[in-house]
Amino acid sequence: MAKINKEMTTRNILKTGKQLNCVKLELQNIVFPKWSDLGLMGLIFKQCVSTKEQPSGNIYDEAVFQTVLRVIGGKVLMSGRPDCYCWKFSKVSGAKDVKVVGTNSAEGLINLCSVLSGIADETDQKMLADMFANMKKDLLLVTTASEERRCIEVTKELYDAGITACVDEWMEADENGEAESTQLQIGDYLIITANGVYRVGHDEFVETHVIL
Repeated sequence: MAKINKEMTTRNILKTGKQLNCVKLELQNIVFPKWSDLGLMGLIFKQCVSTKEQPSGNIYDEAVFQTVLRVIGGKVLMSGRPDCYCWKFSKVSGAKDVKVVGTNSAEGLINLCSVLSGIADETDQKMLADMFANMKKDLLLVTTASEERRCIEVTKELYDAGITACVDEWMEADENGEAESTQLQIGDYLIITANGVYRVGHDEFVETHVIL
């Protein structure tokens, strides 16, 4: 996607869109290690994560972020892509419900079996199991509690008003105030935060949120 002005775009979205109350449901999140914990590999590769918002990949600062994968509604893939993004270290270290998950310990294996049992599709199940089978390290399984939020639905009216893209809150603006944009589709939702907005696809939203 092209770069657009982050502040102006966000201000226009908040001014034009209808804000709704919603609740993000309790979710399980698989958290990958800090890049510095990868040793030599961390010196060879950058933390470039292909997300649904930035499918061509976005480089996240290895000194600030670590990668997260969610299994949503018993699915590893949604619209052919995993639901992955990044959390700041502070969010991981401040999490209250944390377990290990993987094949490198008894506790990790038990928790992995629990996660796998909640995946409906056998291909998705095998895909996640194969990922862990090829790793020699347990990951973290962080359960986030439900929380109230504000959101804006991307309706046809909003789309027709010119709201066809946003700049996700975590995208850094350049010296001209511009940042890589995220294309919106009718039916998507924009989550409102203290620092801006970010897109959640329609299918992901209905599996993880409830409108009040």
